[in-house]
Amino acid sequence: MNPMPSANFLLRSLLPSSLLLVLPFIPLTALGIVDVHDEYYAAPEAATLSVVSVDFSGASGNDSRQSFSLEGHQLWRRPGQTILLIGSYAKADSGGADTADNRFLHARYVKAFTARSGIEGFLQTQQDRLQKLDARHLIGGGYRFETRSPDERRVLLGIGGFAERERFVDLATTETNYRANVYLTAEIPLNFTNASTLSLSAYVQPKFSDPSDIRSIAMIKFETQLTAAFSMDLTVAFDHDSNPLSGVDAQNLRYSSGITYKFQK
Repeated sequence: MNPMPSANFLLRSLLPSSLLLVLPFIPLTALGIVDVHDEYYAAPEAATLSVVSVDFSGASGNDSRQSFSLEGHQLWRRPGQTILLIGSYAKADSGGADTADNRFLHARYVKAFTARSGIEGFLQTQQDRLQKLDARHLIGGGYRFETRSPDERRVLLGIGGFAERERFVDLATTETNYRANVYLTAEIPLNFTNASTLSLSAYVQPKFSDPSDIRSIAMIKFETQLTAAFSMDLTVAFDHDSNPLSGVDAQNLRYSSGITYKFQK
């Protein structure tokens, strides 16, 4: 008599298929979500890593809507150094009204001093017209501390600051601010399913001149490997701005899902 399959085996077999069935019904309301450390730990043995995610959907007739998003991560690793480049673009409309219009570009250089600590510098530019942000440019740096446990759990803590210059839609003036930057990210392999990970990230950015003016974001991401090159992910994020522009919500809950292709060498 054949033994009954174990619960572990059933979960490993059914979870990817179940997620594929659910995927088409998940609204892509967070096309602009970008975590700058999203792929930092991916394929640590690779000197070069390229990651591309594309999402497209549309409808016409009674339901008229279109959406498109493209996101790419590029990592170059050398002994004691890592260069990270991230770009994303999203455009969506429903019934002729824009529901997403954003662009994002981030470059980061990390120099390790020890196996667990180092410094970093970064540049960033972005636009999100639905949040009334016509342009945001920033330059910053800081110190980072990394740790990895024997079961491949990874934790990254960063502290630093940056200068930002913002221009808003329909406003003639620009604004320059200086903010602290504190973040914590973690990646946890999941034992109950094959080749899956859970990632957690939180960023807090108070203004130096007014610590009560705080921007923050918390993200959780589940990713499961489908093949050696393709994976599928589900991301949920919550962001908060204690001092938003008039007409812009202080809080946003966002979620997205998609298929990711990774190339490494």
